Amino acid sequence: MSLQGGTEFVGRVLGEKGGTPVTNPAGIAYFGAIVGGGLFLIASIPFLLHVHRHGDRWHSRIPVIWLEGLNTAAWEGKAFQLCVLLLLVCAPAIGIVRCMQVAELGDICEQDTGNVYKGEDTNLFAAPVAKQGKQIRLRRAGSGNAACTEGVELFPRTWSPMFFYVVPSLGLSIMALAIVLLFVPRNRQTPLAGGASSPAKDVT
Repeated sequence: MSLQGGTEFVGRVLGEKGGTPVTNPAGIAYFGAIVGGGLFLIASIPFLLHVHRHGDRWHSRIPVIWLEGLNTAAWEGKAFQLCVLLLLVCAPAIGIVRCMQVAELGDICEQDTGNVYKGEDTNLFAAPVAKQGKQIRLRRAGSGNAACTEGVELFPRTWSPMFFYVVPSLGLSIMALAIVLLFVPRNRQTPLAGGASSPAKDVT
């Protein structure tokens, strides 16, 4: 939301003034990808386990949220589960990817120096090293060669790839696997007398 101009939200945490245009979308996107990617990874693991352990059809494998006792086999139940999937899985995933794209477009500079690196000439996986031992900062794209007096400080060079790329990528990969398993049909076995088993009936 802050990337689209909603500075009353995350933008204020990073120094933006409420009600004004975003001045450093790259900085907001940088922390958006890190925080969002971490939360997405935490959420993706239990979601994958739930999809793997519960239900025989896609709508029964999605955790029921808010509506206890929802009949997910009914058309309205399926519609509700689809909305949950879109709002709580697909939308955050798209937002994280978008944040990574916007952050990569930002210029990188060394604080209080003229050492400026344009976004198209560098990347956050291997950010430039400080030549004068000062902070490496990320600021809006197209800032020119002005002295580095604004922007957000990047994590240490060895941390940025892990928090900005590895953690979100793990979360997105695990969630993608969960989505695949969500729609893979499988029939669970129901035990019979004498230890035999038979496929469970499809009640959906």
